[in-house]
Amino acid sequence: MAHDGNSLQFDLEEVAPGEFIIAVAWREKKLGSLYLRGDRPYATAFLEAARRRIVLAIAGDGPGDVDGQVRRELIDLSRSLPQPRG
Repeated sequence: MAHDGNSLQFDLEEVAPGEFIIAVAWREKKLGSLYLRGDRPYATAFLEAARRRIVLAIAGDGPGDVDGQVRRELIDLSRSLPQPRG
């Protein structure tokens, strides 16, 4: 793997009941975030899926492209978000 896993951080924050922010940081620099609506199990599952997808996407890229790759993956993820029931 081209990147140290400890340098890539994923955080899930509940900003209001049923509203979450997934934030991604690389070496203490925030690269992007994604807003989710739904319950905590949905947000946690989405966080894990996003983590896997982003780690796989940047695994072969050079260190200079981490910012762009993470942003592209977050945009793609936001476009594919299923609408929560409720």
